[in-house]
Amino acid sequence: MMATESKTEDRMEDDSSRSRVGIGLGLTTLLQHLQELADRMKHGHFPFQDKDVSIVESLAKVIQQLDEERKKVHSFLETETINSSILRHQLQFFPGSVYSEISFAVQSARQSNADELNVLQEKLQALNQDISRLDEHQRKLTRQNAILHPERDMVRTQHEEVISQLNQRMADKASKQIALNETRDELRDANQKIVDLETGIMILKEDMIQERADARREKKHLKQCVHDTTKKTKRQKEANMAKKKELDILKEELVVSENELSDIRKIIRRHEANKARYENQQYSFQDQLDREQKENADLKERGFELGNQLLHMEKQHLVKKSQLEQGLMELDIEMTQTHDELDELEQKWHHLKEEIEEASENQEISGCKVRDLDNVLQTKKEDLTMKANETARMKQENDEMELRMKQLEENHQVTVQLLGKQINDYRDILTRERKERFDLQEKRDKLTREIDDFKLAFGKFMSEMNQRINHAKHEQEDLSNEGALLQKDLHTDLATTQVLHTDVGKLTETFNSMINNLDTSISTLQQRKHDLEQVLLDKHTRIKDITPSYDQLEMQFEERTKDYEDKKKSVVSLKNQKNSLEDATARGKREIVKLSNPSVCSSWVVLRQELKHQRTRALSKMKEQAKEHQQIEENIFKTGKKLTTVMQENDKFKKGINKLEGECDSIVQQNNINSALKGNLTSELILQRDRLVEGWEKEKLMQKESSGRDRILLDDITDLQKRTDKREQNIAHVTERLHNELIVLAHFLTDVADRRPKNTRHGRKTLTDSRPPTMLEFYLESRQQLALQSSHSSSEENADVKD
Repeated sequence: MMATESKTEDRMEDDSSRSRVGIGLGLTTLLQHLQELADRMKHGHFPFQDKDVSIVESLAKVIQQLDEERKKVHSFLETETINSSILRHQLQFFPGSVYSEISFAVQSARQSNADELNVLQEKLQALNQDISRLDEHQRKLTRQNAILHPERDMVRTQHEEVISQLNQRMADKASKQIALNETRDELRDANQKIVDLETGIMILKEDMIQERADARREKKHLKQCVHDTTKKTKRQKEANMAKKKELDILKEELVVSENELSDIRKIIRRHEANKARYENQQYSFQDQLDREQKENADLKERGFELGNQLLHMEKQHLVKKSQLEQGLMELDIEMTQTHDELDELEQKWHHLKEEIEEASENQEISGCKVRDLDNVLQTKKEDLTMKANETARMKQENDEMELRMKQLEENHQVTVQLLGKQINDYRDILTRERKERFDLQEKRDKLTREIDDFKLAFGKFMSEMNQRINHAKHEQEDLSNEGALLQKDLHTDLATTQVLHTDVGKLTETFNSMINNLDTSISTLQQRKHDLEQVLLDKHTRIKDITPSYDQLEMQFEERTKDYEDKKKSVVSLKNQKNSLEDATARGKREIVKLSNPSVCSSWVVLRQELKHQRTRALSKMKEQAKEHQQIEENIFKTGKKLTTVMQENDKFKKGINKLEGECDSIVQQNNINSALKGNLTSELILQRDRLVEGWEKEKLMQKESSGRDRILLDDITDLQKRTDKREQNIAHVTERLHNELIVLAHFLTDVADRRPKNTRHGRKTLTDSRPPTMLEFYLESRQQLALQSSHSSSEENADVKD
């Protein structure tokens, strides 16, 4: 059959191959024919459109796609035929092996199910036996429980009451012990504080005695200084009043002299205006002369006609000339008078200026002295007020300290009495507690004897004990954690104390460096002050050296001005003589000419020559006067420049003096500021020292308190460990007894089982294996392991605590 199927498959494959070849050849011929048809439709004479040609091309593409899908379907059919042939081959050879495996699996499953059923039946029988046995045991136990329940409840209530009383008393005892320790520490601290206060009061009394003696000496010295300063200020005030009066007089004289100077300046301005007017007149005359020269040039042709006019004009000219000369003489006289008056006023002004300068210097010196004395007096007054305030504050502090001492003594007495009463009360309470403890110990012994009889209630008791043990362990762990935290806190406190020590060292170094810097700055400022004082003295000496030369210059200036005035007067007199001589010579020449040439032409020529001569003389005189005026103006300008330079130098000296005074004041202020800074820094240093001392004392107290707490913690931990060890020993003893009893009970049960008759259902049962452990045995074994672990952990903790 399989061979026929294979043959049919081979035939089908051959047919498919042949059909595939035939289809391929048909498809290629069909595509060729379609291509030829498209070419004919394109190139032939048929009425086909491009649309028809595109349809033919699309038909060719569709045929190609169908051919590709055919190839895919054919390949899929070939794979399926191969898979079917493989499955047919498997069906020819595998059914026997599969059948054998299935049958073996079915047999093994049936056997295992039968074995499992047998085991389960055996277990069910054993469980039924146990249930019946346990039911009987439960009935017995219920009867015993019904008998023992009221006694158990009564004993449990008594036990709980006793334990609650014990816990309450232990808590009261612990709280009282804590209160006692705290009161003892407070008493110790109060005693230490009292001792410290007594020593501090003694030191303060000694300091007060010393400060009072210093204050008395300082007060006497200050009184003497105040008396001296009052005398000096009175004398200085009298001198200042006299100087003030002199200054007022000098100011009045200065005002009068300034008014006179203003009047003289007005006169000088008026003279200058007249001078300008005269100069304008001179220029007008010069213009007039020019015009006359032009007219003379025009009138040369009419010489004879204008002879009479010329004589008349000469007469007018002579009259005018005489008038002008008289005016010039008057002006020279007035100028000399004004110069004399100006020199006198300048002398007075210089004299007054010197007196004013001397008075201002004396006033400035006296003002500086007064200011210095006032500053010293103010500082002394401030020091006195400070000392008085300090003495008052010290008195107040002494009174407060005495009141505090009295209060502390009263509080100390009261606390001592209260503590004595409390100690007596605590002693009575301790004696009562000891008696109660003995009574409770006796009751506890009775209860332990009764508890040994109640074995069935031991489970609950064990669970409670386990809970308590776990709670104690947790407490121990908490205490150990607290101890570790306290150790860490101690380490951190030590680290902080070291950091504080380092900070204190750094602060002391910075404070010392600050003090050194301030000392250096004070020394530099003092040196600068000394240098400035030296510069001021040098400038004073320089001013003293310059003042005589300045006086000599002023004397030379006065002498030169006097010489100038004398020469000016002599020049004026010589000019007058010269003018008179020239007039006399001119008159003599004219007479000689007249006598020698009596004709009209000669007279006209002579007159013309004389006119030229007079014109040249007038021009020369005008030039000389202009030069003299220019020299006078130059001299006045030079003297004014000298005066301005002298005034500027005086202003510079005044500014320098004011600047030096300002620098001296600033140096004094800086000294005061530095002294105040020094005082503040010293007070800050004292405060920092006090704070450091307080911090060290607090740190010592904290160390003491922490060490006391650590000791208390260690004592509590050791007590707890001892108690837990005792409890663990008791529990281990109880568990051992229970284990022994369980072993005895197990032996008893095995003996009972061995003695049963073998004909019965229970007797036929073979005890090949030991009975599985009950829940109670598991519980006991776990308790033993926990006890061993707890003992091991407690020993390790003891070792750690010792380390």
